[in-house]
Amino acid sequence: MKRALLLSAFTGAALGAASAAYAEIPAFTAQCPNGITVSQDPAGNVTVNGAQASVRMFNPNYFEATAGGIVFPISAEPDGSGLLVGYNPRGSGGGYCTIVSVGNPAPAAADTAAGADGPDHFEVNADSRLLVHSQPSTSSPVVGKLPRGTVVENLGCQQSEGRRWCHIADGDASGWAAAEYLVEASGPVRAARSTPVMQGGGTASHTVERVQFPRGSTGTEFTDSLNPGDSRRYILGAQNGQFLYFRLAANGPGMTYLIYNPDGSVLLDEMGAETEYRGQLWQSGDHIIEVYNTANGAQSYNVIFGIQ
Repeated sequence: MKRALLLSAFTGAALGAASAAYAEIPAFTAQCPNGITVSQDPAGNVTVNGAQASVRMFNPNYFEATAGGIVFPISAEPDGSGLLVGYNPRGSGGGYCTIVSVGNPAPAAADTAAGADGPDHFEVNADSRLLVHSQPSTSSPVVGKLPRGTVVENLGCQQSEGRRWCHIADGDASGWAAAEYLVEASGPVRAARSTPVMQGGGTASHTVERVQFPRGSTGTEFTDSLNPGDSRRYILGAQNGQFLYFRLAANGPGMTYLIYNPDGSVLLDEMGAETEYRGQLWQSGDHIIEVYNTANGAQSYNVIFGIQ
């Protein structure tokens, strides 16, 4: 019943212009594909990435918010439970958003000074490389990737999206990282590496290429090269339920790759070139395969893509 409420096209007229409150639907924050955040505050104001959305109310348990040509159907049970937030962009398949918080969450704590909240320096304790974001949010742009063992400065920490984030600095660049991947470091000695991983100015060093298959084919193959520390993103459009095959054949050590879902979440954590990927996709849209050169010198490589 809830799915029908969310996805059906209501043909009847709306009950009228939306008021500033939807009593049966509580305040919430939801993360949607492509880095979109939808929120409703306790007063009933709905925003999409911080901008006011237009709202069409059908009944106290269902309304639609629209912004940027995207419709977000929002529904709940009469008691406010069972909250669902949909994502229906024009001309492509829709889906659901992830509910981050429900109710009237406490505002995020302000930055705390380094030293007043933790050590002066942290060491990265991630299994592979730690993603550093421009803001304390997984939906914000990635501005750097730090290898395990890197020592960074602690600029202060705060709560956001139900977890603790720390503002860290690596030389003249800074960003936000999840605190569970940081441990106290004994001093400011930084891990040796040939190139900076966090880029000054807040942008990651990578190029982007859209993958298109020859007519009638379900796969293709490229030969490329990368300088040390650089990456290249390959974008492939695919549908929920299809199977993806990817192989990275490197002409040397230090080549790795990650795979991202259309909503920006990680489909496959960083893997070495010796491991190929075969798996079924669970989202529709543009998937990203990002190839990295973590070695000290330039390398050429071959990539093979297949979608069935």
